[in-house]
Amino acid sequence: MRAHTSLRTAFRFGLVAATLAGTMLSAANAKADVNVEETANSAIASTALRYEFNKGLGTSISTGTYSLSGGGVTASLEALVEIEPVKNAGPLFIIDMPKGATVEASWTGDKKIVLTAVNGATTDGSVAVRHSLAPTVRASLSGWGMNASFDYDATKLINKIPGARFNYDSKATQAFAPWGFTKVDTKLNAPDLENAKLFEVDLSVLPELISDYVTGTMGVRAITNPTFTYASKSVRFDGADGVISSSGGQTTVTIQDGDYLETMLSLEGEMVVNGSIKIQPFIRITSINGTDITFEPSITAFAMDYTTPPQKVAFQSVLVHLPLPNVKAPTKGYDFGDVKAGGSATKSVTIKNTGEKAAVFTVKTSDSQFKVPSGQITIEPKGKTDIKISFAADNAGPAEGEITIQSNDPDSPAQKFKVGANGADIGATEGDADLPTPATASGCGCKTTGGTTNSSGWAGIGLAALGAAVMIRRRRNAA
Repeated sequence: MRAHTSLRTAFRFGLVAATLAGTMLSAANAKADVNVEETANSAIASTALRYEFNKGLGTSISTGTYSLSGGGVTASLEALVEIEPVKNAGPLFIIDMPKGATVEASWTGDKKIVLTAVNGATTDGSVAVRHSLAPTVRASLSGWGMNASFDYDATKLINKIPGARFNYDSKATQAFAPWGFTKVDTKLNAPDLENAKLFEVDLSVLPELISDYVTGTMGVRAITNPTFTYASKSVRFDGADGVISSSGGQTTVTIQDGDYLETMLSLEGEMVVNGSIKIQPFIRITSINGTDITFEPSITAFAMDYTTPPQKVAFQSVLVHLPLPNVKAPTKGYDFGDVKAGGSATKSVTIKNTGEKAAVFTVKTSDSQFKVPSGQITIEPKGKTDIKISFAADNAGPAEGEITIQSNDPDSPAQKFKVGANGADIGATEGDADLPTPATASGCGCKTTGGTTNSSGWAGIGLAALGAAVMIRRRRNAA
């Protein structure tokens, strides 16, 4: 690639990358089984994405009020239930793509890089759910000279229960293929209602009742078999032309000179929970004011289907780092000097690859008197190779030609330099002294800072450019 971008562009594409260097190492080193093979004109990076939801779903399901009487006692009971995380057992749900959120960058030499959300293997992602049922109880008791009411939400109840946790604990894990644009259903099973006592508390712990006046217990049974359904909705690459919203979707980035491409990736999705629930509050009074009684009314379980509002899932943005080939052919001509008819001369020409991905290239000549290597040549990342160009003079007259280096460099796939002999005018040659770098389009006469080497000045200025979108690190101009 040629170093020709302005300093203003360098701020956008170089300095932001420097400020995020600490994130880069942890963001894109995971490997995954993907349905695409990397080619000379493509690069693949896999990012680790994880989202944890630590709150409850915020939806209360109510039985409505039951009015009950018997044994001289009148009672009313209402139970409300929410789906909550199990206390001290981690998040309500986790969406994890530790190695399968894979991005492919591909190019065809049109100054565009196509970013594709590549499908991973079916085991590269997982949704893990673990939940409890947290009840709220509203009740009143009257009779035998007693008149008391109480309203305890889950937070208050749990502090009155030995062990300080509700007994309901259900969990399940579902594997899926990232990116998760096809919905992922994680289904949880439920026990029998009789074996699903959320809690049972002695009435003596309720301050509204005098402990030696009323004895008995109160509690709630409940079961639910929810399905947690997750689906990704959008993948955004900062600075890209559009948003990916389907499996295998694509967007494009305008490429500029660089050894690699970096962009911030943001993934958003939705979680919806639906299922059926059964709730059965119960109360049992065994004595009032020292008199034994039996008050244990039969209460029919309340049942209903439910669906929660979509819960937005916004993963933390991560840095995607994609290696690129960056070929540097000569920028000046090669003079073979004076060669007699029938004579020959040879030059060794260095081709460099400052990029982080292997470069492949072929060599062509516009004049058959200049012989070039045939076939495809590979240069490893940060490497170089020498090619031999020979000149066999047909006559003693001036001869000139153009050598084309055709490579997989996305920014400059075709790079040309002149060769000549016997006094042909080929302009500046490799033996000439370097001229000062001309002013860029922005009016700055400075050279663009190169590649993977940072200076302290870059890091300082980069803080002011943190909002820039796509980042392609510059490398030094080769000699």
